[in-house]
This record gives sequence, structure tokens and C-alpha cells, in this order.
Amino acid sequence: MTTHQLSSQTLAVVEKLAADRPPVEAVVGLADYYDEVTRNALAEAESRLGSPPHPYAWLALGSHARREPSLASDQDNALVLGSDGADLAAYARELAGPVIESLHSAGLRRCDGDYMATTWSHSLGSWQSILRRRFIDPKPADILDADVFLDMRPVAGGLDVTPLQEIMVQAAGSTRLLQGLAAAAVQYPSGIGALGRLRLSHGRIDLKKGGLAPLTMLARTYGLASGSLAVGTRDRLAAAESADQLSPRAAGRLGFAHALLTRLRLTNQLAQARAGDPVTDLVAPDKVRWVDERLLRQAFEAIKEVQQATEIRFRTDMRR
Repeated sequence: MTTHQLSSQTLAVVEKLAADRPPVEAVVGLADYYDEVTRNALAEAESRLGSPPHPYAWLALGSHARREPSLASDQDNALVLGSDGADLAAYARELAGPVIESLHSAGLRRCDGDYMATTWSHSLGSWQSILRRRFIDPKPADILDADVFLDMRPVAGGLDVTPLQEIMVQAAGSTRLLQGLAAAAVQYPSGIGALGRLRLSHGRIDLKKGGLAPLTMLARTYGLASGSLAVGTRDRLAAAESADQLSPRAAGRLGFAHALLTRLRLTNQLAQARAGDPVTDLVAPDKVRWVDERLLRQAFEAIKEVQQATEIRFRTDMRR
């Protein structure tokens, strides 16, 4: 279980966003806030280090890239360098640390899996090789990296990363990658347990593992299968529907589930943060209104239905 303590400054930002916008758009606003933190930290670092010897690009990965961070999210990011020279590599090492610390202080905690620019900092050519290996003909051990790197969005820097996006388009033709992504999406147990009851974890509903995680992975799989460069879950669902990768019914039900789960998680995490409690993805059943409980069952059923169809379509049983 992931817990996180939110800073008072970030809590104030989220409170304002939640008051002014619908929940899904409030979360987009939180991602925009983290973009601003990143750019300000980079500008401050550059003022101290001097101008970079060659262009670079700072990439947001994961939920930040999708513009779907929660109040408990960790940070995932990377650096793409415009040269493989030692001078830029040394500059990047000095650049990345303070930015990661600024994001951590702002509410995006350090990534336990180390998907951060202090580790993932490579030249554009090296990144092309890394992505080709993970996307075009991946081994089973490459799928986790692929899952992270497919959620990629440039946030700052002057380097054009179009060559990396072109590899993502090629990845749509990789049967092995699609099968691996699909297998990752269907491995999560449904949020609905026996006799239609909500599945509990330590007496609580896990909105991430039971819902948002598999939903995000399904959208990533079908978005990629459609050949789309979309990064956000809603945009991927729309692209998959337009390309007939998902039926209008399936895409619509997943879109409904995404909006509902995002609202419930944001509401619950704000309550936890206001109380000074650790912020998590778990919500007590008695904190869910009866009408939302009914909607939550529908959302989990929608995800389960697409998981079952995905298992058949992508032959995920062949990977076992």
C-alpha cells in the first residue's frame, strides 16, 4: 500500500482546482502545476549551471505525462540529451537532482522504481535504441519499462523528440508488445468479488488496483493498437473507438468508469490530506455514498468485461 503526506502548498493548489473544476479537469490542473514546478526548477538550475552545452528535453512519464496524477502519485521522468558527449552528461547529472527534489517537495514523491531522470538520462540516439528494444521486439522483462515509456510527454527543453514518437507509431505493429501490455492489464483482479460484492483490501476499497490501474492499462493497449500517439486515458479511449479497436459501448463505459473513479479518489484523498492523514488509494466502504456504491459496481463491471474480452482477443493465456 502506497501512502504519502501532502505539502500544505500543494494541498492549497488542489483545493482551489477542486473548487473551480470538475474532478477530471482538476487532476489535469494538478499536472499543469507539476509542469510549472518542473520548468521553474530547470530554469533555476540553468541559472546556476549556465546554459546547457547542447539542447535537451525533459520528459514527464507515467501519470504526470498522462495528466492524471493523484495526490499519492510518485514521479516518473527522464532526460533526452542532444549529444552523447561527456560535457552534456555531466551537466544533466547536475540538472536532474534539484528538479526531482523540487517535484518531491511539491507533492510528487520520488519513484520507488527509480524511473527518474537521475537514472534515465541518455542521448537521443541511445533512447531510440532503448525504445526499439522495449517496443518493437520486447522480451517479457521489457514490458514494465514499455508500460512506463509509452506514457511520455515533453515538458521542457529545446530538443525535438519526434524521433521517439515515431518509434511509438511503429510499436502499434508489435504483436508481442500488445500481447504483453494486454497481459499486464488483465492480471489485476476485478474490483467486484463473489456475489457481486465490492472486493476489499484490508477492509477498504482499492480504487487504483481494483479500477484505475487496469483501466489505464487497457486504454494504453487499445490506444496503441489504434496507432494513436495519445497519452491521456480519455484520449486513448476516444482514439480506440474511432479506430474500431473498442466498441462505442466499451469505450463509453470505460470513460464513465474513469470519470467516476477519478472523482471518488480525489474526494477521498482530499479528505485524508485535510485530516493530516497519509494519502492513499484506499477508501473505507462507509465513506462511499450508496448511490456511488452502485455506480462503483457498474464501473468495476465495465472494466472486468473489457478485461475478459482483452484476454481472448490478445491470447494472453499464451504468455503463461
